[in-house]
Amino acid sequence: MKVRKDDKGLYIVNNRGDGPYRPGGITGYDHVWDMSYGGLQEGDNPRAYHVAGAPLLRIKVDGRDIYWAAESLHYQEGRFK
Repeated sequence: MKVRKDDKGLYIVNNRGDGPYRPGGITGYDHVWDMSYGGLQEGDNPRAYHVAGAPLLRIKVDGRDIYWAAESLHYQEGRFK
């Protein structure tokens, strides 16, 4: 899945057209999983998988996993208006 960028920052839309999914800590998830950018940049094409039962994508970066959350969760956190 290709990493894209818009006025809110980096995001990925999964193969089912869900998303966008964005980096950044989300209450209830970020204490367990790395939700950082992970060094990804616009144009990168990492392997990513939907996390069953959660609004998250698991992204493989340099042999480790990072997790990006659905944009709707970022709105709930007050990150976007």
